[in-house]
Amino acid sequence: MNAHRTLIALYFLCALTVLFYCPVSPPHASAWVSPTTNGPRPGGIHQAFHAPPHNWLSGHRGVDLTAAPGTPIHAAGSGVVAFVGRIAGSPIVSIDHEQPVRIGKAHATAHLAAGSEVTIRTTYQPVIPRVEQGQRIEEGEVIGHLGGTPAQRHHAASGLHWGARVLPTDDQYLNPLILLPTPVIRLKPLSP
Repeated sequence: MNAHRTLIALYFLCALTVLFYCPVSPPHASAWVSPTTNGPRPGGIHQAFHAPPHNWLSGHRGVDLTAAPGTPIHAAGSGVVAFVGRIAGSPIVSIDHEQPVRIGKAHATAHLAAGSEVTIRTTYQPVIPRVEQGQRIEEGEVIGHLGGTPAQRHHAASGLHWGARVLPTDDQYLNPLILLPTPVIRLKPLSP
């Protein structure tokens, strides 16, 4: 009987050890997907985000994700279609998202404090739309297909231009890649 109690105590101790020493990562607060892969990874990046120091200066206010014309484009998150149309001859779809985005230290600016939560509008260009303005869409839903001719500054091979702006002013741009889950990096030892 004494050995039986010892065994139960040992099992209990092991369970407590596992419970307290094995970290459980919390689920991602907001599930966003890449518009070209419909998954947590963006796929190929043709041109990275480059925010100018002032809004009136030139820069690259989004990322160009590699994709061929005709590729289905997915909504990065749930929201309402804010705009469907052409700007400077390029077909564009914009979506307003209700779910707040927390600004991390690496993405804080003079106007956006680290830790603040903002709502955003994502833009997709050039996209031949399958949605209408005011339509409610869900994360991952196909909003259109990649068109053949991006804006004048973007080469046709650059694929999808994906942008993100802070609402309601639309004058603060964010790198849309911050919406995707941060990949877990695990280092492997070189020797056993």
